[in-house]
Amino acid sequence: MFESRERLAEDVHTLLEALRKQSDGRYACVMEPSGLLFESPHPDEGGSDAALRTLLERNRAAIFAIPAGMAGERPLEDAFAGWEGDEFLLAFVNGRVAVVVACPDAERARPGAFDVLKVMADRLLRYDAKYRLDERGRGLFLGRARIDIIAVGGNG
Repeated sequence: MFESRERLAEDVHTLLEALRKQSDGRYACVMEPSGLLFESPHPDEGGSDAALRTLLERNRAAIFAIPAGMAGERPLEDAFAGWEGDEFLLAFVNGRVAVVVACPDAERARPGAFDVLKVMADRLLRYDAKYRLDERGRGLFLGRARIDIIAVGGNG
């Protein structure tokens, strides 16, 4: 079954919104190393969500380095240094796409997130075929994506 890119984008946005609400989050996004793809909700200029969005955009490289840093393959940089008040639920799909949810308790949100993330990963693999390869361009994930979920505690 082939779905249009627009329909897949709508599905991803709907799932992102569901994940944000399920996590009691105030902001969520799907990003790749080159930029943000989807947001829930879209931040107003000058508000705290806009400041969070700026932090995430500025620290994309550090965010995508977190799984390798946790595995001891690279130095681990604090991608959220200086940010107070939120914890972050992170999910990496094949190391190519990151889902970030700013929420009050990331560890509590973690167990319930997997089912939504499984469906979202499926839609993302269909949305862009490059996500079927891992971050090093190896492997081909046809059926199931590799999903790494990380809870990042507050810095405040």
